[in-house]
Amino acid sequence: MNKNRFLLSLALGFASSACAETEYSWSDKLGRGVLNMVGSPVELARTIHIQSNVKGPAYGWTMGIVDGIGRALVRFGAGAIDTLTCPFNFPNADKAPLLMPVYPWDKWDVQAL
Repeated sequence: MNKNRFLLSLALGFASSACAETEYSWSDKLGRGVLNMVGSPVELARTIHIQSNVKGPAYGWTMGIVDGIGRALVRFGAGAIDTLTCPFNFPNADKAPLLMPVYPWDKWDVQAL
C-alpha cells in the first residue's frame, strides 16, 4: 500500500512540475513519458466519449473504438520516446511535450493529436 502511495505521489509530482514550468527538465520529461504510457488507455475512453457526443453513440462505439485505439498507441509511443530519451535533448531541444494536450485527461472534451 505504501509503495502505491509513493508511486502516486511521485507521478503527481512529475505532472504538477511539468504543468507549472515552460522550461522542461529531464525529470519533467521522464514523468510525462511514464504518465503517458500508463494513461494511454484513457485516449480510448476519451475518443469514444467525444465521437459519441459529436456523431452519435453508434459511431462512437464503432469508429470511436478504432480511432481511440490508434490514439492510445500514438500516446503510448510518445510516452516511450519521452521516457527513453529523458536525459537527452531529443527529439526537441527544449524537452517540450511531443503531444498536445500533454496528458490524456487534459481538456477532456477536445479532440487532439
